[in-house]
Amino acid sequence: MSEAADAAAEGPLAEAVAELYALLPGDFTAARNARAAAAGRNGEKDLAQRIKALSKPSAAAWLVNMLTRHRREELDSVLELGAALREAQEDLDPREMRRLSTERQRLLRAMARDAQQLAAELGQQVSNTVAGEAEQTLWAAMTDADAAAVVASGQLVRPLTASGWGSVEVDGAVAVPGLVQAAGAPAGKRSRTAPAKRPSRQEKASARSAEEKRRRAEQARALRAAKAELADAEQQAGRAEEEFSSLQADVDALGAERDAVSDDLEDLREQLRRLEQELAGLDRRAGTLERRRDTARRAARAAGRAVDRARQRVEELDDGADG
Repeated sequence: MSEAADAAAEGPLAEAVAELYALLPGDFTAARNARAAAAGRNGEKDLAQRIKALSKPSAAAWLVNMLTRHRREELDSVLELGAALREAQEDLDPREMRRLSTERQRLLRAMARDAQQLAAELGQQVSNTVAGEAEQTLWAAMTDADAAAVVASGQLVRPLTASGWGSVEVDGAVAVPGLVQAAGAPAGKRSRTAPAKRPSRQEKASARSAEEKRRRAEQARALRAAKAELADAEQQAGRAEEEFSSLQADVDALGAERDAVSDDLEDLREQLRRLEQELAGLDRRAGTLERRRDTARRAARAAGRAVDRARQRVEELDDGADG
């Protein structure tokens, strides 16, 4: 990095960038214009112009910038895993690539969830599309060291995209390229053609420290991946429990309804038995009455015939008396 860039990084422009790109999207434009106006009033016209030219970040770029500021440790783990992936790619180590790729998928999923939760904590709602663009930006940072440095700067103005393991286009991706620290991204593998030299005690200690840091970072990544897997499992278990509870409630309601219908059916059966008994009694009474009716009809017919005979006898006797 040039001396001019170093000076810029330490000056008012760096302060303005750090302040503005930590703001919520709705506050950016007004704060930028106020900063530029203040610099102009102080006679710093060049600074005012440079501040005025700062671009408002897109929603996905803002989300990644917030991860840089509020989830720095997690973001560093993403960039460190990216460095390990690039090294495995250079070494053509398929087994290590598969292992790291699996970890990469879990870590990116976890970061995408963290990003949406962080946005909510900051009072912003981001769509799944924006979260996807932020996740794609993190993936791009894992595939390319320059992209990693850009992401680590915390001054993204647009999301990044990656196609395979090729270089990522970072031109126009940051507010002030001169403020991007090349060391912001985890270093890749050193050239194997460099001449070997005997490491000093300090270098050995530094190497041990780096190895310990790498080991801790790898453990932290594994822990985060395990937590992400646990969160997924708990979420699925929660959904399954909710579905079970809902279905159990439906079963209970249906059971209660069936019991009510069964009770109604039993009542109807009892009523049917009573009606059948009543009908049988009525049938018996009807039979008795019908038999009595038939007897009475026969008696009436016999009495009618006796009346006819008596009337005929009376008529015969009357005729004889007249003669």
